[in-house]
Amino acid sequence: MPNYGDPEYWEKRYSEHKDSTFDWLENYSTLKSIIGSLVAKNARVLILGCGNAEFSEDMYNDGYDYIYNIDISTVVIDQMRQRNIDKPPMSWAVMDVRDLKFESNYFHIAIDKSTIDALLCGDHAYLNVAKMTREVQRVLQMGGYYVVISYGTPDTRLEHFQWEHLSFDVSQMTIGDESGNQHFVYICKKREDADQKSMENWSIVERVLMDADKEEENIESDENEEEKND
Repeated sequence: MPNYGDPEYWEKRYSEHKDSTFDWLENYSTLKSIIGSLVAKNARVLILGCGNAEFSEDMYNDGYDYIYNIDISTVVIDQMRQRNIDKPPMSWAVMDVRDLKFESNYFHIAIDKSTIDALLCGDHAYLNVAKMTREVQRVLQMGGYYVVISYGTPDTRLEHFQWEHLSFDVSQMTIGDESGNQHFVYICKKREDADQKSMENWSIVERVLMDADKEEENIESDENEEEKND
């Protein structure tokens, strides 16, 4: 399996597929009613890991002007900025989802179409997802929504929205694509105490996850050493 958590993978992928588009999991038409039930057309929308999907273009064409698209890949952001040069209200920026360069309490909704899945396929997976959720929560307005569309079933994803540094009301639903595949939608609404909980608890969560990473690395190191000795 490719290391979907590695920025180098995405630079190579988008360089090789510069004239194509691809929507992970779902497209705008299948998610339109969900998004429309949460925010108005004048909402400030953040697309996390936009890639070369047509998703935000379709949102724009449906009347959402204030769409901010970010991705770790310089290649794909350059491609998409040029592709959408006729849509000036939309913005495109190279940015790490673990370190968002936006002011706090700014967005009405943040949409994550399988970005969480990509991070969970990389190194330091739980820590990186926790950093992302912390940042997403920070830039959302009180009552704003973090909408995650994922391959992951609730038993593998809900825990990532329930760490002590977060405060979301979480609901979930299952939707299917034209091929009969099931995908999971997690709707996380930011509570009033979210910023306070993040400030008070982030250092504890970060330390727990860093320690878990070190323990896993030690186990792998021991296993590699045993293989050498056999």
